[in-house]
Amino acid sequence: MSSKTTLTGGLIVAVLAVALILAGYGGAVAVGGAGVKTVTTTVVTTTTNSSSASPYVVNLVIATGSIFNSTVGDQPGFFLLGPNGLESTANLTLPANRLIELVIVNYDDGAASLAVPNDNLVSGTMGGSVFVASNANINASQGASGVVPTGGEKVTSIPADNVSHTFTIPALNLNIPVPVSSTVVAYFTITKAGTYFWYCETTCGFGPNGTLGAMETPGWMTGNLVAS
Repeated sequence: MSSKTTLTGGLIVAVLAVALILAGYGGAVAVGGAGVKTVTTTVVTTTTNSSSASPYVVNLVIATGSIFNSTVGDQPGFFLLGPNGLESTANLTLPANRLIELVIVNYDDGAASLAVPNDNLVSGTMGGSVFVASNANINASQGASGVVPTGGEKVTSIPADNVSHTFTIPALNLNIPVPVSSTVVAYFTITKAGTYFWYCETTCGFGPNGTLGAMETPGWMTGNLVAS
């Protein structure tokens, strides 16, 4: 019998569940561009596959409740889920000319206004789409070998009033809107080595316009992506 379930389990469980749902979902679209900004911080190398024939998997987590400073207080932030736990996203390193599988697990349960109109639209990914599993569309059933996840959907946009954050790289024409309390999986390829500036396109930071604090600080809602 099918039943609704939520994404409140551990990070690994959430990622593995989506991986099972996505079996066979693959392919690539080539996108390119030039770097636009350099931020000098410690480089963090992402994880995972050693075979260039398989996608290079990057797991990001959007978490809330981290203290920015005593004045600003709590701010949301992107973290890299690496082999030793959560790591900084101030600098992400990815291979060029290889299919990237980007998994974003969002624990933020609040939406934010878009800084730029139409940034709820997906761009720069395989087929111009992403796969979304959320509390509203993920289901599972009990099978012979354990839980069998179903549900989720492939989309080309997210309703503007349900966007919590985005992962955006203008130089690559890459925009991945992330709904409230969800897991998003996107595939893309970077065809030109270089340093690319990434950031969130919702007003989720501090200040009267929500553009300060986490929004302007590397490792929170912005940083560099180095493709080589």
